[in-house]
Amino acid sequence: MAKQSSRSEKRAQKLQQEQEALNRVFRLFLVGILAECYLLVMYNKFIKGTVEEVVSSSYVVSALGYIGVALVVLGLVLALVFHRSRPLLGKVSAIAAGVGGFFAVSSALMYWIYPAGSIFLLVLVPILTVLGLVYNLYQREFFLTAVILSGSIFTLWLCRKGLGTINWNTKVTVGAVLVLLGLLAVAYLTRLVQKNKGKWLGKSGVRLFTAACPYGLLYATYGLCFVTIALALVLAASTYYTIWVLGIALFALAVYYTSKLM
Repeated sequence: MAKQSSRSEKRAQKLQQEQEALNRVFRLFLVGILAECYLLVMYNKFIKGTVEEVVSSSYVVSALGYIGVALVVLGLVLALVFHRSRPLLGKVSAIAAGVGGFFAVSSALMYWIYPAGSIFLLVLVPILTVLGLVYNLYQREFFLTAVILSGSIFTLWLCRKGLGTINWNTKVTVGAVLVLLGLLAVAYLTRLVQKNKGKWLGKSGVRLFTAACPYGLLYATYGLCFVTIALALVLAASTYYTIWVLGIALFALAVYYTSKLM
């Protein structure tokens, strides 16, 4: 009886955790849709609209940017004050700070990088939404590889658009070199975590990777991304093909890690 009761409790706990994960996924998906809808409206009005629409939209974007900054400051202060004494108010304040951060950042990008900032946001929001879904549904190692591959694909896209141009060649080159150094740093940290049996360094003991983490796939992902970006700096035309290579690798890893969940 005791064993059956223990199994029932574990099963109920697992079902509860899965339901909480699904609820987080649903909320994240809803937030992503709302953010993308807002950006699409602003793109049609602020970028593609008539002169009158562009002018009126500029006031809206500016006002939302200032409101966003105010929400960030006020939300963070209230969240720090009430996160223990009144958890619900602290949570609402943190959400308000997040919403304010979105409007502050999006408004700044729309103004500072006009009109490319709006296009950048339209692409970035779906990517972040998908990565959020991966974080909540899959193993942490797949989330890491998804971030690495997505960032590398974006880097290759920038190389394709910016290398050889007057305004962006130096900036893109420096950015690509920094990404290469970042890949080396991530590979080194992964090696340290692997030696620590999948846990973060130090006394915290926070588990980053599962016990059955396929570290070989992680290192292969780092190496593939490093080679494709380095090749792009030498031969910019290669990005047309290497973007597809990384995309196929991401899809293959998604299939592999999905099969491990079953």
